[in-house]
Amino acid sequence: MIELGMSNSKLEGLNSETRLINHRGYGHHSATALIAMVYLCTGGITITLPTRT
Repeated sequence: MIELGMSNSKLEGLNSETRLINHRGYGHHSATALIAMVYLCTGGITITLPTRT
């Protein structure tokens, strides 16, 4: 066995978050819609919505 001193915790966290997104948005029309939602939620992008002034 090779010991690299690395952890898969980030991958497990992403997997957990992906499962949560899939469960929360039950009934995605396609895999593409689910993938887009995962990118949106985990990508670190902040979207500002237009507001009326």
